[in-house]
Amino acid sequence: MRILESERLIMKPVEPADLPYLMEQRWDADLTDHIIHNPISSYTQQQWYERICRNGDVVLSIFYKHPEGEPELLGAVGLYDINMRHQRATVKTMRIPTKFQGLGIASEALAMLIEYGFNTLNLHKITCDTFADNLGTIKHLEKVGLRQEGRLRKHYFHQGEYKDALIYSILREDFKSK
Repeated sequence: MRILESERLIMKPVEPADLPYLMEQRWDADLTDHIIHNPISSYTQQQWYERICRNGDVVLSIFYKHPEGEPELLGAVGLYDINMRHQRATVKTMRIPTKFQGLGIASEALAMLIEYGFNTLNLHKITCDTFADNLGTIKHLEKVGLRQEGRLRKHYFHQGEYKDALIYSILREDFKSK
């Protein structure tokens, strides 16, 4: 796996040193309202890391290049459940700290990952799901060209209530035409 880079971002495979920060994000109240999974322990975080290494998932830490100073770890995004026979994968794990939201960083990181999926991994389709009320995520999915395919009614139980999930996807030909 190579490092992906733009003017503002560096994205590289998650390393053990990134795990404590990524776990803190799972406990951040501002972020947990919109993520499907629950906060986890450091042991479970380590198991997740070992699993992505074994499975060949492409999970990248997102670093913001400050104009002056060292790059700052913001979060992670990944292609999971990569199926080479059917040439598809699922995007998961997009979390950006509140102070960096609204700057287009999530959309930029997602576009870089999708480009890698289509042009390097030779994928045909990339999918994801999100809570139906997660307007921020929906906005950046649509910004990079994903389209809503459907709704799963009361699909997730989150914070005491059942929530609908929206299914989004993008095909290689849609990404190339964008």
